[in-house]
This record gives sequence, C-alpha cells and structure tokens, in this order.
Amino acid sequence: MLRWYLKCLEKYPLRMASLSTALIISTGDIIAQQVIEKRGFEDHDGIRTLRMACIGATFVGPVASTWFRTLDKIVGSQMVFSTAIKKVFLDQAFYTPAFLACFLSINSILQGDNLDQVMVKLKEDYTTVVVRGWSLWTPAQILNFTVIPLQHRLLFVNLVAVIWNTYLSYKSNSAIRISNSVTSLAQ
Repeated sequence: MLRWYLKCLEKYPLRMASLSTALIISTGDIIAQQVIEKRGFEDHDGIRTLRMACIGATFVGPVASTWFRTLDKIVGSQMVFSTAIKKVFLDQAFYTPAFLACFLSINSILQGDNLDQVMVKLKEDYTTVVVRGWSLWTPAQILNFTVIPLQHRLLFVNLVAVIWNTYLSYKSNSAIRISNSVTSLAQ
C-alpha cells in the first residue's frame, strides 16, 4: 500500500496531496466529534466531516504541498539544522498565520456565516489557534525539515495533523455548538 501511495505521489503530487489531506482532515473531524465532543454516531455531523474533507482537498493539501516545494526553492533542500531553522521561521512566522486565517475563514463561510460573523470568529479564535499551532508545529517542522525527504513531507505533516486537525475541527466548529445550545435554551 505504501509503495502504491509513493508511486502515485510521484506521478500525481497535487492529486495525492489533496486526497491524503482530505482523508486526514476528515479523520481529525471524526475524532473531534466522537472522542472529544462525545456525540455518538447518531449525532455525528456528516456535513461537517464532508466540509472538512472538502477544505482539505481543495485548500489545505494543494497549499501545503506547494508551500513545501516553495520553501525548498527559497531556502534550499539541505536536510541540516540551519536550513531547517530558516524554514521553520518562514513557516511559522508567515505561512502559518496566513494559512490559519484562511482556514478559519473558509470553514466559517462554508458554515453559512456572513462576513461580520467570520470576523467575530477570527477575533475570538485566531490568536489562540495560532499560538497552539506554534507549540505543536515548531518541533514537528524541525523534525520534518531535518529528517524527512521532500516527497514525504506532506505525508509526515498529515500524520502529525491528525492531532492538530482534531483540535482545529473542534475549535473551528465550537461556535456552532454554542450557538445551537443558546438557541435551544431560548426556545
């Protein structure tokens, strides 16, 4: 199976990045709903899982895959600590804040929020998500850029991302639960 994946990744890098990221992000959402939120399968929000998979396939996978190739062009592809530190700095200082703003906004828009609601969610969640992301992704990316070859970086990131996507799915969808709870209490 791994051999098939690597062959497909070499032949169709963007398609495989999209598919694998959709799978990983939807896995994170399922874990968030079932383990953290304890919804049970009868209350599982399948539309939410599908939404997260679509964001993974159309935004996260292509953007992250392109970003890793761009970093190698900008900084170099040497798998040494000094190069890794430069990449992690660029990744965490520039890419991560912009990426998370886009991710949170896209998810909010796909939930049906208007621009004012998107801005409120960003004000409430953005800083916390970015700071928590730094605590996970800084060490993960140092490992990624010093040990993992370019063609396997997205796969490594996606494996680490199961943890991150569980948190991100929970955090980016928590306003829905709060809003639904308030609506239920008001009725």
